[in-house]
Amino acid sequence: MKNLLLILFLSFTIGLQAQNQLLKGRIVDADNQSGIAYTNIGIEGTFYGTASDANGFFELKIPAEFANKTLFVSAVGYENKNYPVAELLTTEFARLSLTEQTYNIEGIDVAARSQVLFRIIKTAAAKVPDNFHTGPIGLKFHYLAKETRNDSTSLVREAIAEMTDQSGYSRPSIQDAFDNRNFRFTEVNKNFRSYSFPDAQTGFDELIELDLARLSNTIFSEELIRDYDLQLDGIRPYEGDSVWVIAYKTDKTDLAHTGDYYATKMDGKLFILKSNYALVRNECMIEASKNNPQNRSLFTEGSDEQQVRYHLTALYREQGGKYLISYFDQDKSFTNQSGELVKISRKAALLDFEKSPQSISGRTYFEDSTYDEKFWNAFHSGKKL
Repeated sequence: MKNLLLILFLSFTIGLQAQNQLLKGRIVDADNQSGIAYTNIGIEGTFYGTASDANGFFELKIPAEFANKTLFVSAVGYENKNYPVAELLTTEFARLSLTEQTYNIEGIDVAARSQVLFRIIKTAAAKVPDNFHTGPIGLKFHYLAKETRNDSTSLVREAIAEMTDQSGYSRPSIQDAFDNRNFRFTEVNKNFRSYSFPDAQTGFDELIELDLARLSNTIFSEELIRDYDLQLDGIRPYEGDSVWVIAYKTDKTDLAHTGDYYATKMDGKLFILKSNYALVRNECMIEASKNNPQNRSLFTEGSDEQQVRYHLTALYREQGGKYLISYFDQDKSFTNQSGELVKISRKAALLDFEKSPQSISGRTYFEDSTYDEKFWNAFHSGKKL
């Protein structure tokens, strides 16, 4: 009987593995073989996709039904490239090279005056309701958060996060986003137990605040934009179009200008499409004297997070003729009260998108959900429930 059960278990396991394969690889520059950060990677005609990390590495689950499709890879300043999924799945580790591309743009000089750059950013902010999806919309994310102290074992929380936005991008502002965006965790998979509120804190709310187009704050605020120093970092090709890459920084490091209550330094880059002024990427680096553990935008009298430094990235993709957020990334480090170096990585990749969803009530700031083994086995194997 035991042998029979073992055979059935092995057959089931093999069957699950056949349903899905995990594609691992790295996106590199064809010339110098260095990793290309935050590259868009996805299966054409689907919502399945991801982005490479800061060093170009990526992992993407490939369901069996997509084995004959094409993987697209695109990055600012590089030629787009497509790969047959079937061929990639025959390799243990895929090393995908992109070729840098130059592009001659008329009318805008690399040393363009600040007035021109201000105009570009103001136009991009004003055109968000035209370029992005209006509400109500629903978004489903695969959320992954890791916390490591002194390079020891990581605490890992993996989840499915569902969010609804009654306004979408029709009325971008901090208040409208807070009033109309709600989210919940429908599934959670983690390697630790939550014994306190800090342990149960999801951190997802801080991540979605990186959606600059939705909040229309900091550099996208018409009232504040003149407080930033702007430089044209280049004009580069992007998915058949070209983007202005505008570097920004400010000496005014208060909450309004940085989104961080205790920031001491901020600099970043905006990537704005030349054809329609759509924002397709925002990334910035922030340093802060300390942070409130619940959210970087809140006041605190404590010292739970000191000497804070983090890198933020938000990517936008076109879906159904309009743009919306497709990927969040936050890599954060700080010193805690015990003097330990803590590193936190939070990422969320869009899995699905729908118009006019059933509205979600409230926000899941804390969770202690029951682990559903059947769901996560199916999710990781690519099997449909």
